[in-house]
Amino acid sequence: MAPVLVQEVSRADAAQVMRGAGLRAPLDCDTPETIAAYGECFELRTEGAAGVFVLRREGSVLWVDGAGAREHSRGLTEAGLSAFERIARGQGCTEIAFETTRRGLVKKSEAAGYSVAGYIMKKAVTP
Repeated sequence: MAPVLVQEVSRADAAQVMRGAGLRAPLDCDTPETIAAYGECFELRTEGAAGVFVLRREGSVLWVDGAGAREHSRGLTEAGLSAFERIARGQGCTEIAFETTRRGLVKKSEAAGYSVAGYIMKKAVTP
């Protein structure tokens, strides 16, 4: 695997990148700005690709509250999942968790050892 660099970034930068990447949070109240405010914001860089992610520790769980690739970046999922695992171990966490609306991310995460722990169901109703 190519070298991976992880460094802190501002909440404003993280929100801007997540917005530009088209972040789709499961709940409408979760905007890139509110997600960036949840925890610590980081940038992940590999050869030719970069993205941001937001981490929050809750007990022994490291939550990835949001993530997004910088413009023209692709292929960050495996590097990101690996980085989350290293960070979780370094913080003494025993689990990593995140929510997603992306089926492809679910498949890649399952291949990396994650399991589906639940679903968020929504239905529009008319008055």
